[in-house]
Amino acid sequence: MQSETRKALFTTYSFNDLTAEQIDLLPTEAEVEAFQNMGWHRTPVILPDELIEQALNAAHEVQKGVRDWRLKDYSRINDDNISSGKRTMNNEMVALQKSEFKVLLNHPMIGATAAKLAQTNSIRAFGDSLFSKKPRIDSDQGIIGWHTDRAYWPTCTSHNMLTVWIPLQDCTIDMGPVVYINGSHKWKDDARLRSYYNANAQSLEEMNLFLKREKPNHTRVAMTLKKGQVSFHHGYTIHASKPNTSNQERIAFAAHLQDDANRYQKQYRPDGSVLSIGYDTICKKDDEGLPDYSDPDVFPMLFRLK
Repeated sequence: MQSETRKALFTTYSFNDLTAEQIDLLPTEAEVEAFQNMGWHRTPVILPDELIEQALNAAHEVQKGVRDWRLKDYSRINDDNISSGKRTMNNEMVALQKSEFKVLLNHPMIGATAAKLAQTNSIRAFGDSLFSKKPRIDSDQGIIGWHTDRAYWPTCTSHNMLTVWIPLQDCTIDMGPVVYINGSHKWKDDARLRSYYNANAQSLEEMNLFLKREKPNHTRVAMTLKKGQVSFHHGYTIHASKPNTSNQERIAFAAHLQDDANRYQKQYRPDGSVLSIGYDTICKKDDEGLPDYSDPDVFPMLFRLK
């Protein structure tokens, strides 16, 4: 394990780097339109088994504290260890710390698919999370409450960011896959919803009651995926997941992605102090001393049109 700050070098890909077979697996124009309407996209199998298997083995190493590179600051980065005995575990920014996740995030189909869906000239990484649900969680402990990812990024200027969700095994309905509310990314201006956003909530009921009352025609879809399939969702898409009641651990890697337009913007708390997010503690600062969301060491460019 290296003690120094990350040395994970990423490659920036373009459509010219894709094979003909990969080009055929990119979203069609109809699927891009469906993403814009529904707020999510389920891919065919776009990642090879070997890549997923390597990431799965690396996930178990991450849970034991094994790293290839270290971040300069962990004060606001989730970094669970299996010794804690937790039934759910969260490790953030693992693509900057473990080579197998760097390779997974840097696969050209991730950036290319994101660029097509977001209709943007480039894709930069923004952060990631390796999340594990131990098997046979029969209580509410394994719930990830209703939330939007964008609600955690108030310092971002873009309203077009997205997340890729990559399960590291076949993900069946009993494993507690991510569940999307169709079209909910269009509800971003409905202030009534914000009080229900809490990824750490161990109950889905309050939000369910609100939806039944105020959004009676809403529909949901669970991302049951085969190994090598992934799903993408808009930053404002409301999603959650239930406990893993299967007999197998459910491990998934979620990576947040910036479109070309995203920049840092200063935000304030009610008391007037400057608000910051965890990623601000590990990235470089610009000439004005503000977080630089184009810092290539922390937010590498994954894809660019050429």
